Amino acid sequence: MSTDNANLKLQQGTLNLNPKDVDFLTKSPIKFVEGNFANYTWGGYYLYAMKGMLHEKDAPVAAESWEASGHKKYPSHIQMPGGNIVTLKDLLKDRRLAGLILGEPVVEHFGQDFPMLVKFIDVHQHMSVHLHPSHETAKALGEEDPGKEEVFIVIDLHEDAESALYLGFKKGVTKENFKAAINRKKNILDLSHKIYVNPGDIFRIPSGVLHCWTGGSIAIEIAESSDLTYRMYDFRRQRPMHIKKGLAAINYKSNQGAALEKQCRGIWEPELTKGLDYVETYNALRVERLRAGASGDPVKVRNRETFEVLMGIEGSIELVSLKDDWLVHLHKGSSLLIPAQAGDYLARGIDQVSKNRALRISMKIPATKDK
Repeated sequence: MSTDNANLKLQQGTLNLNPKDVDFLTKSPIKFVEGNFANYTWGGYYLYAMKGMLHEKDAPVAAESWEASGHKKYPSHIQMPGGNIVTLKDLLKDRRLAGLILGEPVVEHFGQDFPMLVKFIDVHQHMSVHLHPSHETAKALGEEDPGKEEVFIVIDLHEDAESALYLGFKKGVTKENFKAAINRKKNILDLSHKIYVNPGDIFRIPSGVLHCWTGGSIAIEIAESSDLTYRMYDFRRQRPMHIKKGLAAINYKSNQGAALEKQCRGIWEPELTKGLDYVETYNALRVERLRAGASGDPVKVRNRETFEVLMGIEGSIELVSLKDDWLVHLHKGSSLLIPAQAGDYLARGIDQVSKNRALRISMKIPATKDK
């Protein structure tokens, strides 16, 4: 792809990028401004500490850190070399710049908007009991956001906390049972299948499936770029509810109880010492764990044509361009967007003792048939 950036100007007219700015955004990893927190009532302060950020005693809780986001609610911010702050959402409004950052295959198949939303999550109290609609249901209900299916990966637990996931219905719960509980405003967790979780657990949560995380879990959430959530029970917190839409969106034909748990639950391959392993997903997102060896035993990532997001989950990793034109560090709690144009790289552990792991998140590009 040509990278003649001299004449590249954003169509919206709100940003004025010179060629050096474009090179900064496309030829090396992008580090977003930290502190892109969602201050939901069930969160705590762990994410501040994980990121090494100081906070005042009266600072709002940080339930979620939106690490790589093009969503209008909490878009990721980038500090340019001159000091100006721009959002990822605004940058991708330009078709050519979107192609340089995301990669032409991504733009061709998924459009210019950033196609994923990845977060660190700190669950100090019960979330609401909620679900996410399918794409088809979201469209039928007239929603602006699409539906979504999520991947949750548990990375740590708070001490002396319940650390559980309520997932779907217990075996034998019927549609009528559920509607009756909703009408009586009962705690619908009584109808849901309870799972105690551990670090390394992976949960692939389909659309239309009721779920609720209890206090105690620190996790990563990976999903399509959507903030569409239907709350069905919220422990009397007085937040808006979405009963009518939620009832329309629930998949009553999904598996129940232990069968649903078996369908949705996974765990990392514990014997992996170096390289990449995969998480099966129901959506268009590709999720891999990258485990870097010691500094003298790197993992090489080649043949890149699209962007990827890396999230540090353990230890410290040094990422080095195979062309030797950039070098960055990734630590637990930090994230990077590696543009399509940034080229291939190798990853090696900085600490010779610690395990050095990251998540690598990209898009599944549909195969094209030869004409």
